[in-house]
Amino acid sequence: MVLSKELVEMPLVILSYWNKFYLCIIDVMRILLPPIFCFLSLISFSQAVKTTTTAPKSPTVTTKTSTVLVKTTTVSPVKKEINDFAVSLHEETVNKVLGAVGDIKGTNDYEVMLIHGKYHWTIQNPRINIRPDSSDFTCDALVNVGPIDYKTQVIGNVKITYDNNKNLIAIQISRAIFELYTHIFGKKVHIKDIHLEEYFKDPFTFEGPRTMATDMEFTMPDSTVKKIYVQPTECKMELKWKEICTACEVAVSDKPFKPVIKVTPPIEAVKTNTVQGAQPQKK
Repeated sequence: MVLSKELVEMPLVILSYWNKFYLCIIDVMRILLPPIFCFLSLISFSQAVKTTTTAPKSPTVTTKTSTVLVKTTTVSPVKKEINDFAVSLHEETVNKVLGAVGDIKGTNDYEVMLIHGKYHWTIQNPRINIRPDSSDFTCDALVNVGPIDYKTQVIGNVKITYDNNKNLIAIQISRAIFELYTHIFGKKVHIKDIHLEEYFKDPFTFEGPRTMATDMEFTMPDSTVKKIYVQPTECKMELKWKEICTACEVAVSDKPFKPVIKVTPPIEAVKTNTVQGAQPQKK
């Protein structure tokens, strides 16, 4: 049996066509695979983004940092309190001395707007008021200027000091002013100001407690007598309501102390009956 030439060549033809088809498929895949791969990658990326957006948020832990401030306090040495004994000078005693000074008066001539006259003034009810914050001086001034008379209240300043070396409490009227005036044609006309501190130039001085030294005797078991000496040393003044309080430290010894303080009179004040004013100033 003899096969024809066409039948013999048929497998070769089929194989040739299959090879061409295979090559064509490969060419098509080369062309289509990149876009397909890009499309699949884009879809995968979109799903990943969506999953990240809708995923539940994890709880946020906030750590609070606290700052600790350490305050260093400097402890100053405690001052020794002076409290062995205290002496009080009440304002009533001071005002008794002030009242014993007597009347403070002034008189002189004046000239204002070509009008001549004479004025007279007298201080009544002088008083020193002792206060913790600030002490003051008050009085009433009776004034006669020509045809008019009037009364005015004077309020002034008082300075109170204590000299530990001299052992003296000093009370000084530092400022007290009132006005002299008259009326001309129904109008108030100023004449001058009267400075009462000029009439109290010397302060009222009182002896402090440092001269209050004392001694005492003790009989010992062997019948001998021992003497103890007590003397104030450092003193400090404090102003309280209506009183001057001076506290002192005390030194105690069985031997006499050397005298270091000169005893002065407890009160120094000059009594003046009438004080004449200065010469008038012409305007």
